[in-house]
Amino acid sequence: MADTTLVIADKNYSLWPLAPWLCMKKVKMPFKEKLIRFGQLNTREQMLEYAPTGRVPVLLHNDVKVWDSLAICEFINELFPSKQLWPEDLYKRAQARIFASEMHATGGAFPGAPRHIIYSLDTNVRRRVKRTRLNDNASESIKYLIDRWQNLIDMFGGKGGFLFDNFTIADAMSAHMVNRFITYDIKLPNDIINYCNNMRNFPPLAQWVREAEAEDWTFAPAEIDVSKI
Repeated sequence: MADTTLVIADKNYSLWPLAPWLCMKKVKMPFKEKLIRFGQLNTREQMLEYAPTGRVPVLLHNDVKVWDSLAICEFINELFPSKQLWPEDLYKRAQARIFASEMHATGGAFPGAPRHIIYSLDTNVRRRVKRTRLNDNASESIKYLIDRWQNLIDMFGGKGGFLFDNFTIADAMSAHMVNRFITYDIKLPNDIINYCNNMRNFPPLAQWVREAEAEDWTFAPAEIDVSKI
Protein backbone atom coordinates (compact mmCIF):
# COMPACT_ATOMS: atom_id res chain seq x y z
CA MET A 1 0.00 0.00 0.00
CA ALA A 2 1.47 3.35 -1.06
CA ASP A 3 1.94 6.02 1.59
CA THR A 4 0.80 9.23 -0.09
CA THR A 5 0.43 12.76 1.27
CA LEU A 6 -0.41 15.97 -0.56
CA VAL A 7 0.89 19.07 1.20
CA ILE A 8 -1.49 21.98 0.61
CA ALA A 9 -2.46 25.33 2.11
CA ASP A 10 -5.82 26.86 2.98
CA LYS A 11 -8.41 25.60 0.50
CA ASN A 12 -10.16 28.97 0.52
CA TYR A 13 -7.06 30.85 -0.59
CA SER A 14 -4.99 28.22 -2.39
CA LEU A 15 -4.03 28.60 -6.01
CA TRP A 16 -1.87 25.74 -7.22
CA PRO A 17 -2.70 22.84 -4.85
CA LEU A 18 -6.20 22.65 -6.33
CA ALA A 19 -5.15 21.16 -9.69
CA PRO A 20 -3.28 18.07 -8.40
CA TRP A 21 -5.88 17.59 -5.64
CA LEU A 22 -8.61 17.39 -8.30
CA CYS A 23 -6.57 14.93 -10.35
CA MET A 24 -5.97 12.70 -7.34
CA LYS A 25 -9.67 12.70 -6.54
CA LYS A 26 -10.54 12.02 -10.18
CA VAL A 27 -8.38 8.87 -10.32
CA LYS A 28 -9.52 7.86 -6.80
CA MET A 29 -5.95 7.86 -5.50
CA PRO A 30 -5.91 7.38 -1.70
CA PHE A 31 -3.99 10.14 0.02
CA LYS A 32 -3.71 12.15 3.20
CA GLU A 33 -3.65 15.93 3.36
CA LYS A 34 -1.08 18.00 5.19
CA LEU A 35 -2.46 21.53 5.43
CA ILE A 36 -0.11 24.42 6.19
CA ARG A 37 -2.02 27.62 6.82
CA PHE A 38 -1.06 30.90 5.21
CA GLY A 39 -0.19 33.88 7.38
CA GLN A 40 1.45 32.04 10.26
CA LEU A 41 4.79 33.17 11.66
CA ASN A 42 6.39 29.96 10.46
CA THR A 43 4.38 29.27 7.30
CA ARG A 44 7.37 29.44 4.97
CA GLU A 45 9.57 27.45 7.33
CA GLN A 46 6.96 24.69 7.44
CA MET A 47 6.71 24.65 3.66
CA LEU A 48 10.51 24.54 3.33
CA GLU A 49 10.44 21.27 5.24
CA TYR A 50 8.78 19.70 2.20
CA ALA A 51 10.22 21.51 -0.84
CA PRO A 52 13.17 23.82 -1.54
CA THR A 53 10.79 26.35 -3.09
CA GLY A 54 9.05 26.93 0.22
CA ARG A 55 5.73 26.59 -1.57
CA VAL A 56 2.91 24.10 -1.94
CA PRO A 57 1.72 21.76 -3.34
CA VAL A 58 4.14 18.94 -2.64
CA LEU A 59 3.34 15.29 -3.23
CA LEU A 60 4.95 12.69 -0.97
CA HIS A 61 4.55 9.25 -2.50
CA ASN A 62 6.50 6.53 -0.71
CA ASP A 63 10.10 7.76 -1.06
CA VAL A 64 9.33 10.11 -3.95
CA LYS A 65 8.82 13.84 -3.47
CA VAL A 66 7.30 15.91 -6.27
CA TRP A 67 6.60 19.63 -6.11
CA ASP A 68 5.06 22.02 -8.65
CA SER A 69 1.40 21.57 -9.50
CA LEU A 70 1.79 20.59 -13.15
CA ALA A 71 4.61 18.16 -12.38
CA ILE A 72 2.42 16.49 -9.74
CA CYS A 73 -0.47 16.21 -12.22
CA GLU A 74 1.90 14.58 -14.73
CA PHE A 75 3.15 12.18 -12.04
CA ILE A 76 -0.41 11.17 -11.16
CA ASN A 77 -1.12 10.55 -14.83
CA GLU A 78 1.93 8.27 -14.99
CA LEU A 79 0.68 6.34 -11.97
CA PHE A 80 -2.84 5.99 -13.40
CA PRO A 81 -2.49 5.95 -17.21
CA SER A 82 -5.82 4.18 -17.72
CA LYS A 83 -7.65 7.17 -16.15
CA GLN A 84 -6.61 9.34 -19.12
CA LEU A 85 -5.86 12.59 -17.37
CA TRP A 86 -4.60 13.62 -20.79
CA PRO A 87 -6.65 12.92 -23.95
CA GLU A 88 -5.81 9.63 -25.62
CA ASP A 89 -5.47 11.18 -29.09
CA LEU A 90 -1.95 12.51 -29.77
CA TYR A 91 -3.05 15.84 -31.28
CA LYS A 92 -5.66 16.49 -28.60
CA ARG A 93 -3.11 15.59 -25.94
CA ALA A 94 -0.67 18.13 -27.38
CA GLN A 95 -3.33 20.83 -27.36
CA ALA A 96 -4.30 20.00 -23.78
CA ARG A 97 -0.66 20.21 -22.71
CA ILE A 98 -0.21 23.55 -24.45
CA PHE A 99 -3.20 25.00 -22.67
CA ALA A 100 -2.24 23.58 -19.27
CA SER A 101 1.23 25.07 -19.68
CA GLU A 102 -0.27 28.45 -20.50
CA MET A 103 -2.34 28.34 -17.32
CA HIS A 104 0.80 27.40 -15.41
CA ALA A 105 2.93 30.21 -16.88
CA THR A 106 2.00 32.94 -14.42
CA GLY A 107 5.22 34.79 -15.18
CA GLY A 108 4.64 34.76 -18.92
CA ALA A 109 4.88 38.04 -20.81
CA PHE A 110 2.42 37.24 -23.60
CA PRO A 111 -0.68 39.52 -23.65
CA GLY A 112 -3.09 36.95 -22.29
CA ALA A 113 -0.82 35.68 -19.53
CA PRO A 114 -2.96 34.47 -16.61
CA ARG A 115 -0.73 36.32 -14.16
CA HIS A 116 -2.75 39.48 -14.91
CA ILE A 117 -5.91 37.74 -13.66
CA ILE A 118 -4.14 36.20 -10.68
CA TYR A 119 -2.64 39.52 -9.57
CA SER A 120 -5.95 41.38 -9.96
CA LEU A 121 -8.37 38.78 -8.54
CA ASP A 122 -7.13 36.94 -5.47
CA THR A 123 -8.28 33.41 -4.78
CA ASN A 124 -11.05 33.53 -2.18
CA VAL A 125 -13.54 30.72 -2.75
CA ARG A 126 -16.14 31.76 -0.18
CA ARG A 127 -16.18 35.49 -0.95
CA ARG A 128 -18.79 37.09 -3.22
CA VAL A 129 -18.31 40.68 -4.38
CA LYS A 130 -20.05 42.96 -6.81
CA ARG A 131 -18.84 42.89 -10.40
CA THR A 132 -15.32 44.25 -10.41
CA ARG A 133 -13.87 46.94 -12.68
CA LEU A 134 -10.68 45.44 -14.08
CA ASN A 135 -7.53 47.01 -15.41
CA ASP A 136 -6.69 46.65 -19.11
CA ASN A 137 -4.21 43.81 -18.61
CA ALA A 138 -6.65 41.73 -16.55
CA SER A 139 -9.47 42.40 -19.03
CA GLU A 140 -7.26 41.33 -21.92
CA SER A 141 -6.24 38.18 -20.08
CA ILE A 142 -9.84 37.26 -19.28
CA LYS A 143 -10.80 37.75 -22.92
CA TYR A 144 -7.86 35.58 -23.97
CA LEU A 145 -8.85 32.83 -21.54
CA ILE A 146 -12.50 32.91 -22.61
CA ASP A 147 -11.43 32.67 -26.27
CA ARG A 148 -9.13 29.74 -25.49
CA TRP A 149 -11.84 27.91 -23.57
CA GLN A 150 -14.34 28.51 -26.37
CA ASN A 151 -11.97 27.29 -29.07
CA LEU A 152 -11.06 24.14 -27.15
CA ILE A 153 -14.70 23.34 -26.39
CA ASP A 154 -15.69 23.94 -30.01
CA MET A 155 -12.87 21.75 -31.34
CA PHE A 156 -12.61 19.01 -28.74
CA GLY A 157 -15.38 19.24 -26.14
CA GLY A 158 -19.12 19.45 -26.13
CA LYS A 159 -20.07 16.00 -24.85
CA GLY A 160 -18.88 15.63 -21.29
CA GLY A 161 -18.95 19.26 -20.24
CA PHE A 162 -15.18 19.69 -20.17
CA LEU A 163 -12.58 21.10 -22.55
CA PHE A 164 -11.78 17.69 -24.05
CA ASP A 165 -15.10 15.95 -23.29
CA ASN A 166 -13.78 14.21 -20.17
CA PHE A 167 -12.03 15.87 -17.26
CA THR A 168 -8.31 16.31 -17.96
CA ILE A 169 -5.35 18.15 -16.50
CA ALA A 170 -6.32 21.07 -18.76
CA ASP A 171 -9.53 21.42 -16.73
CA ALA A 172 -7.66 20.94 -13.46
CA MET A 173 -5.39 23.85 -14.35
CA SER A 174 -8.48 25.94 -15.18
CA ALA A 175 -10.28 25.33 -11.89
CA HIS A 176 -8.80 28.22 -9.93
CA MET A 177 -9.84 30.59 -12.74
CA VAL A 178 -13.39 29.22 -12.61
CA ASN A 179 -13.46 29.90 -8.87
CA ARG A 180 -12.21 33.47 -9.40
CA PHE A 181 -14.88 34.20 -11.99
CA ILE A 182 -17.56 33.04 -9.55
CA THR A 183 -16.09 35.07 -6.67
CA TYR A 184 -15.86 38.31 -8.64
CA ASP A 185 -19.00 37.89 -10.78
CA ILE A 186 -17.06 38.23 -14.04
CA LYS A 187 -19.34 38.70 -17.02
CA LEU A 188 -19.12 35.59 -19.21
CA PRO A 189 -20.78 34.37 -22.42
CA ASN A 190 -23.40 31.65 -22.02
CA ASP A 191 -21.21 28.80 -23.24
CA ILE A 192 -18.51 29.67 -20.72
CA ILE A 193 -21.11 30.05 -17.97
CA ASN A 194 -22.09 26.47 -18.81
CA TYR A 195 -18.47 25.33 -18.65
CA CYS A 196 -17.95 27.04 -15.29
CA ASN A 197 -21.15 25.47 -13.95
CA ASN A 198 -20.05 22.04 -15.15
CA MET A 199 -16.73 22.51 -13.43
CA ARG A 200 -18.28 23.66 -10.17
CA ASN A 201 -20.65 20.67 -10.26
CA PHE A 202 -17.78 18.26 -10.87
CA PRO A 203 -17.83 16.27 -7.60
CA PRO A 204 -14.15 16.77 -6.64
CA LEU A 205 -14.32 20.52 -7.23
CA ALA A 206 -17.66 20.72 -5.41
CA GLN A 207 -16.00 18.96 -2.47
CA TRP A 208 -13.06 21.40 -2.49
CA VAL A 209 -15.48 24.35 -2.50
CA ARG A 210 -17.48 22.92 0.41
CA GLU A 211 -14.34 22.37 2.44
CA ALA A 212 -13.01 25.84 1.56
CA GLU A 213 -16.26 27.43 2.70
CA ALA A 214 -16.11 25.43 5.93
CA GLU A 215 -12.71 26.81 6.95
CA ASP A 216 -13.39 29.04 9.93
CA TRP A 217 -10.28 31.21 9.79
CA THR A 218 -9.19 34.11 7.60
CA PHE A 219 -5.99 35.31 5.99
CA ALA A 220 -6.23 39.09 6.26
CA PRO A 221 -4.37 40.18 3.08
CA ALA A 222 -6.71 38.03 0.97
CA GLU A 223 -9.81 39.60 2.51
CA ILE A 224 -9.33 43.00 0.83
CA ASP A 225 -12.29 43.75 -1.45
CA VAL A 226 -10.57 44.54 -4.76
CA SER A 227 -13.82 46.00 -6.12
CA LYS A 228 -13.25 48.97 -3.81
CA ILE A 229 -9.64 49.76 -4.68
